[in-house]
Amino acid sequence: MPEAVDHRVNGGQVNVNHGGHQLSSSAAHLCSIASAERELKWRRVHRVSTPETVPGYRLRAEREGVGLSLAEMATRIKFSKSLLGMVENEQRTASPELIAAYERVLGVDMWRKDITHSNLLIVDKAGRATLLAGVEKGDPGPLRNTPTAHRTDVSLGSVVSEKAAEWFRRWAVEGDTATLRTNSLSVIAKLPGKVNADLVVQVLENDPKVRRLIVASEISRLTQLDWKVALAGADDPTTIPEPRKLAPKLAKGAIQPKGTESRWACTYLLTRMVSVLGR
Repeated sequence: MPEAVDHRVNGGQVNVNHGGHQLSSSAAHLCSIASAERELKWRRVHRVSTPETVPGYRLRAEREGVGLSLAEMATRIKFSKSLLGMVENEQRTASPELIAAYERVLGVDMWRKDITHSNLLIVDKAGRATLLAGVEKGDPGPLRNTPTAHRTDVSLGSVVSEKAAEWFRRWAVEGDTATLRTNSLSVIAKLPGKVNADLVVQVLENDPKVRRLIVASEISRLTQLDWKVALAGADDPTTIPEPRKLAPKLAKGAIQPKGTESRWACTYLLTRMVSVLGR
């Protein structure tokens, strides 16, 4: 981290001790600005998100997704098992070094960007428990009309009970709104097993409204284009701006080990952008 600046008030005159040197108020002001700029640069270089960080449930979900126990993870990244447990249970904040270690071992990007929709459903640990309690009773709550953030899908998928999973499977096919079907599909896509993967593909191939939202989400996430532009791109992929810039990202997404709906959408887009990729 950048060195600290010690501010002290002395009879109305602000004196600043910076590296052992006393500075006047005007010089101190410039010094404070420079120090803040250095700290911001440090945070960017070290990928520290302010005020956000990668939540513990995301780390746990990614670890469990590849079948690693907490003890195995601790051994591989040389952090204590107790620390990992506290971080994954959201009792401690994950440091940039710890996040980087998870990324290295699991081969995932923990800083994955979300879609550009202006109204995303994001839940904390308590909100997740409340939401899933409703799901187990057959009540989708805000899932009916509010699109979920990727972090919400991962969070729900990491702790979903089989009873709740059954409701998500049912809603993915029979939900009374396209948003509910899409949200349910996004959670199911985070669950392991061929049955879940097959269901995701089945819905995407047969439900045009869900397909449109999933494809638009992938465009939005990878390009950070406005949501309306992403929807237009889902309707006609040949209209997506800078297709040759997007293509490598789609190719990478098409072979990623997780996220059936994301793999499907990337493949779908690539096959429909062939005519414009040579331009």
